[in-house]
Amino acid sequence: MRHRLKKIKFRGGKDANKMLVRKLAVNFFEHGKITTTRAKAKVLTSFLEKICSKIKQETEANKNYLFKKLGNGKTIKTLFKEIGPAIKAKTSGHIKKTNLGMRLSDGSEMMKLEWSIPVVLENKKTVKTPTKTVKAVKKVDEKNK
Repeated sequence: MRHRLKKIKFRGGKDANKMLVRKLAVNFFEHGKITTTRAKAKVLTSFLEKICSKIKQETEANKNYLFKKLGNGKTIKTLFKEIGPAIKAKTSGHIKKTNLGMRLSDGSEMMKLEWSIPVVLENKKTVKTPTKTVKAVKKVDEKNK
């Protein structure tokens, strides 16, 4: 029986919902904050709090749990090295939720999730390929035809 049990469900189905929460969590851990709808934020907050309790100690069981839930090895390494020591002193309440109001396009309520304690991450620069060289290659290919 489902007495007094309410779960927030999304449209995609069970597998798509798991993948959605997984991707939102990975993006949150990479950037330190995320802006999303209210329903997704409520689901994501409980998911993140469970993960935050696991990253305080680096054990094999915790690594396996995180790999099962997140599936991203690079993110798990940064969790244990950078975020874990920063939040170790606090027992709960690692995530702060802020209401942003309604989105202009469709009127859905938006929330911002961020760390309640300052967590400093190493910002890694990504190298982008210049778009001009790609266009030049396409022009050369068209001349050869």
